[in-house]
Amino acid sequence: MVDHTKIVTQDILSPFPLQKSQVAFLLPGLDELGSTDKPYHVEEWDFSTVNVVAVNKRLKMTFRATNQQHVREIQDVLYKLYHDSRQTQTLPLSVSMMDRHKFSLQHVANCLNSTSWRDLDDPRKFKNFLRQLKELKLGKGVVYPIIGVLNKLSHLRVIETFVDSKALLKCAKQQGVKQSVAIPSKMFQSMLNHSLRVVEKYYGHRHEISRVMEEAYDLKERIANGEVVQQSSRAKFLANSSKAIDKRFARAVKGISHSIPDFTVNLKAQSLSEILTNCIIVVLAFSGARIGEALSLNKDSIKPILINGKRVVLLQGETTKGNDGIPEVVTWQSHPIAQSALELAYDMMESTRALYMNRVNEKEKQGLSPENIKHMRKQLKSAFLVPTAIHQDSDNYVFYVFKHLQNFMNKWFNYKATQEDVDEFDQLNPAREGQLKLGSTFAYMSSHDFRRTFAVLFVRYGFGSASGIKFQYKHANINMSDYYANNAYLARMNDILLDEDLLDEMDEEGIDLGVDLFDDIYNGSEYLSGAQGESIKQERLRILDSGQSIIMTREDIEEHIRSGDFHIIQLPSGAYCTNASCDRVCGTEPFRAEVKECAHKVVTDKGAKKIAKQRERLVAKFQAINTGDKLKSSILAGLKQKIQIEELTLKKHGIAFIPFQGEIMDTEVIT
Repeated sequence: MVDHTKIVTQDILSPFPLQKSQVAFLLPGLDELGSTDKPYHVEEWDFSTVNVVAVNKRLKMTFRATNQQHVREIQDVLYKLYHDSRQTQTLPLSVSMMDRHKFSLQHVANCLNSTSWRDLDDPRKFKNFLRQLKELKLGKGVVYPIIGVLNKLSHLRVIETFVDSKALLKCAKQQGVKQSVAIPSKMFQSMLNHSLRVVEKYYGHRHEISRVMEEAYDLKERIANGEVVQQSSRAKFLANSSKAIDKRFARAVKGISHSIPDFTVNLKAQSLSEILTNCIIVVLAFSGARIGEALSLNKDSIKPILINGKRVVLLQGETTKGNDGIPEVVTWQSHPIAQSALELAYDMMESTRALYMNRVNEKEKQGLSPENIKHMRKQLKSAFLVPTAIHQDSDNYVFYVFKHLQNFMNKWFNYKATQEDVDEFDQLNPAREGQLKLGSTFAYMSSHDFRRTFAVLFVRYGFGSASGIKFQYKHANINMSDYYANNAYLARMNDILLDEDLLDEMDEEGIDLGVDLFDDIYNGSEYLSGAQGESIKQERLRILDSGQSIIMTREDIEEHIRSGDFHIIQLPSGAYCTNASCDRVCGTEPFRAEVKECAHKVVTDKGAKKIAKQRERLVAKFQAINTGDKLKSSILAGLKQKIQIEELTLKKHGIAFIPFQGEIMDTEVIT
């Protein structure tokens, strides 16, 4: 049968040879051309006219790093995939998905040692392909996209057979998918304190930083243009090599005066990079935003509102999550410190931003597409720009965070993990047990680790309670619970986003926490007290008498929690409540009017240690207000009663203490 479509396409295109261009791949029918050298066989494909991406994403796909022996055939397949998606899907493939297909096809070509895709239809050659794939030792996160692209090749009839996904998965490196890291609380506290000190140190100098960098950029341009900026005996014989220019600049830049502490003015921008990294850490830690979302922020993103008379900072930025990759405006609740971090980052980069803007204007004059220009100008609104302006030659102007997070952990943040950190790390990250070593730090930090840590701290350390983790800024304590005190109110507002992924992560962390707590209750704690604790203790003794060493496995506990049989709530007192409808009131009262306690209360050895510290605070409070004031006598009586009740708990857990003997002072006795 004659393919009339093919004949018509060739008849239309053949008399009019098409020039190669970065947007030629957008034209349908080019794969029907007789020539092996297609118009879309170029180094970059430009998606700017058909795609809208997040501020930190590229609108171009490059083939410079693709194996040149395979690149044309890979482009041919990508061309087919793209136009198939335009016909069969609501939206065509995104730049990031096309990039993923490109890398997958390169892996396939490497394993075949060619781009003869139909070799995969030959059982013998397919077996050799699997052998080569296994030798690459790729993780499942890489193999799954390979399976996906091979299925698409089958759908497009590029290959005839449907690939056996199980056979490919067997070639993947056998390791579990590792969750993002939850940073131990004390390490995280130290990290944030370090970053907050940096923000505090440079906030008042942000405009001066911009000024001295502007002077440095101007100085470099003048020297490059041959201007003599420092007189010397050799001024008439200045070399024009880049090395000679750099040497003259290095000498001249020392003449730029400033009062910025510990700030080095140079074009490598180490100081700028360090400050920017600490600013983004503060924003990530105090918002729970993803990295792409945080990079969309600037100082105009800050939207303060009043809740119950208290100023609450909202951050308004963009997300592409869950919206087919199309950016939409969303809002996060944050803390006023994030405002300082964003203002510092934005204002100190103002001269760098102006330099980049001039370059974009030049590219516009040279005819770069309006969509590309629009995206670049959007990037330049970010607070977080590439600090090495002189060495920046790509079309991406947004700060690349990953490598700077590594520098933060390995160079700038001088922290050595304690045994407590190591134990907490292993507990929170069982799939990474042993990766954090005593006396070292966790070197491979990613931006999503802040998001997971955010969820962990929210669940385990009570952002909504007085027990929230505290940080230091401008000689004042910042309690992370402060900016979540109004969370119930904010959750009802339409423009507040606590995204579903983060909520799911919090739910999973809540289950993990429940497993840890019940495991400690059933299998860990030597002593148990509280009404429910006493019942569980008797059950433990009965099971141990029967010869079993483990009362209940962690798997059994998790099953009970997920099914809703087990409930546990941490009380501020250090005790736990197993009542599903607990309102935590019994754990927050300063004293109670009767000795009878809640029937659902459980106290473990760890909880008893917290109660011991709380008892010390109550004793100090009793002594401070015991001045003979009759108006305080009832408060003192309640405090004394609570201290004595807590001493009963400490006795049950074998914790040593000096019995409280305080008496309420009488004003008449004083006089």
